Amino acid sequence: MLTFTCAGLTAYLGQGCAGGLSSPEAGLPDLAVHQWRHRVLIIDTPTQQSSEYLQQSAALAAASAGLQERHVQIVTQTAKVFRVRLVGKDGGVKLDRGAPVDAPTLFALIDAMPMRRAEMSGR
Repeated sequence: MLTFTCAGLTAYLGQGCAGGLSSPEAGLPDLAVHQWRHRVLIIDTPTQQSSEYLQQSAALAAASAGLQERHVQIVTQTAKVFRVRLVGKDGGVKLDRGAPVDAPTLFALIDAMPMRRAEMSGR
Protein backbone atom coordinates (compact mmCIF):
# COMPACT_ATOMS: atom_id res chain seq x y z
CA MET A 1 0.00 0.00 0.00
CA LEU A 2 1.15 3.53 -0.71
CA THR A 3 1.75 5.87 2.20
CA PHE A 4 0.82 9.46 2.90
CA THR A 5 4.01 11.33 3.72
CA CYS A 6 4.50 14.54 5.60
CA ALA A 7 6.95 15.89 3.02
CA GLY A 8 5.11 18.25 0.72
CA LEU A 9 1.86 18.06 2.67
CA THR A 10 2.83 19.48 6.05
CA ALA A 11 -0.27 21.61 6.07
CA TYR A 12 -2.48 18.52 5.88
CA LEU A 13 -5.70 19.45 7.63
CA GLY A 14 -3.95 22.57 8.87
CA GLN A 15 -2.04 20.58 11.46
CA GLY A 16 0.77 18.80 9.67
CA CYS A 17 1.53 15.17 10.32
CA ALA A 18 2.13 15.62 14.04
CA GLY A 19 -1.46 16.56 14.77
CA GLY A 20 -3.27 15.20 11.73
CA LEU A 21 -3.97 11.72 10.50
CA SER A 22 -0.95 9.52 10.01
CA SER A 23 -0.57 7.23 7.03
CA PRO A 24 -1.98 4.03 8.50
CA GLU A 25 -5.09 5.70 9.90
CA ALA A 26 -5.69 7.89 6.87
CA GLY A 27 -4.98 5.20 4.31
CA LEU A 28 -4.06 7.89 1.80
CA PRO A 29 -1.44 7.43 -0.90
CA ASP A 30 1.52 9.78 -1.19
CA LEU A 31 -0.01 12.88 -2.75
CA ALA A 32 2.98 15.24 -2.60
CA VAL A 33 3.31 15.29 -6.39
CA HIS A 34 -0.28 16.57 -6.68
CA GLN A 35 -0.22 19.32 -4.06
CA TRP A 36 -1.19 22.72 -5.50
CA ARG A 37 -1.60 21.10 -8.95
CA HIS A 38 -4.50 18.66 -8.71
CA ARG A 39 -7.46 17.68 -6.63
CA VAL A 40 -7.31 13.94 -6.00
CA LEU A 41 -10.31 11.65 -5.78
CA ILE A 42 -9.23 8.51 -3.92
CA ILE A 43 -11.44 5.48 -4.36
CA ASP A 44 -10.89 2.59 -1.97
CA THR A 45 -12.55 -0.64 -3.09
CA PRO A 46 -12.37 -4.30 -2.15
CA THR A 47 -12.47 -5.24 -5.85
CA GLN A 48 -12.94 -3.47 -9.14
CA GLN A 49 -16.01 -5.63 -9.66
CA SER A 50 -17.87 -4.39 -6.57
CA SER A 51 -21.21 -2.75 -7.36
CA GLU A 52 -20.21 0.46 -5.57
CA TYR A 53 -16.98 0.73 -7.56
CA LEU A 54 -18.77 0.08 -10.85
CA GLN A 55 -21.38 2.72 -9.98
CA GLN A 56 -18.68 5.24 -9.06
CA SER A 57 -16.65 4.48 -12.19
CA ALA A 58 -19.68 4.95 -14.44
CA ALA A 59 -20.51 8.30 -12.83
CA LEU A 60 -16.94 9.52 -13.26
CA ALA A 61 -16.64 8.27 -16.84
CA ALA A 62 -19.77 10.22 -17.78
CA ALA A 63 -18.28 13.35 -16.21
CA SER A 64 -14.72 13.16 -17.55
CA ALA A 65 -14.75 16.65 -19.11
CA GLY A 66 -15.86 18.20 -15.81
CA LEU A 67 -13.19 16.29 -13.90
CA GLN A 68 -10.51 17.48 -16.28
CA GLU A 69 -11.74 21.09 -16.06
CA ARG A 70 -11.51 20.91 -12.26
CA HIS A 71 -8.03 19.31 -12.29
CA VAL A 72 -9.22 16.08 -10.65
CA GLN A 73 -6.93 13.05 -10.69
CA ILE A 74 -8.41 9.70 -9.73
CA VAL A 75 -6.49 7.19 -7.63
CA THR A 76 -7.93 3.73 -6.99
CA GLN A 77 -6.55 1.50 -4.27
CA THR A 78 -7.52 -1.81 -2.75
CA ALA A 79 -9.08 -1.66 0.71
CA LYS A 80 -11.42 -3.70 2.89
CA VAL A 81 -14.40 -1.37 2.38
CA PHE A 82 -15.57 1.04 -0.29
CA ARG A 83 -14.73 4.67 0.42
CA VAL A 84 -14.42 7.87 -1.64
CA ARG A 85 -12.30 10.81 -0.51
CA LEU A 86 -11.59 14.09 -2.21
CA VAL A 87 -8.30 15.75 -1.34
CA GLY A 88 -8.02 19.40 -2.31
CA LYS A 89 -5.05 21.07 -3.95
CA ASP A 90 -3.97 22.19 -0.47
CA GLY A 91 -3.78 18.58 0.74
CA GLY A 92 -6.85 18.73 2.98
CA VAL A 93 -9.55 16.08 2.86
CA LYS A 94 -12.69 17.82 1.58
CA LEU A 95 -15.00 14.80 1.32
CA ASP A 96 -14.99 11.38 2.95
CA ARG A 97 -17.88 9.03 2.14
CA GLY A 98 -18.55 5.33 2.36
CA ALA A 99 -20.77 5.36 -0.74
CA PRO A 100 -20.43 6.46 -4.37
CA VAL A 101 -20.64 10.19 -5.04
CA ASP A 102 -22.48 11.52 -8.07
CA ALA A 103 -20.81 14.07 -10.34
CA PRO A 104 -23.17 16.99 -9.57
CA THR A 105 -22.49 16.62 -5.83
CA LEU A 106 -18.75 16.37 -6.39
CA PHE A 107 -18.70 19.34 -8.76
CA ALA A 108 -20.80 21.51 -6.43
CA LEU A 109 -18.36 20.80 -3.59
CA ILE A 110 -15.33 21.62 -5.74
CA ASP A 111 -16.90 24.71 -7.28
CA ALA A 112 -17.59 26.11 -3.80
CA MET A 113 -13.89 25.94 -2.86
CA PRO A 114 -12.04 29.28 -2.80
CA MET A 115 -9.25 28.03 -5.05
CA ARG A 116 -11.75 26.78 -7.63
CA ARG A 117 -13.68 30.07 -7.53
CA ALA A 118 -10.38 31.85 -8.25
CA GLU A 119 -9.74 29.46 -11.16
CA MET A 120 -13.20 30.16 -12.59
CA SER A 121 -12.72 33.91 -12.35
CA GLY A 122 -9.45 33.68 -14.25
CA ARG A 123 -7.12 34.64 -11.41
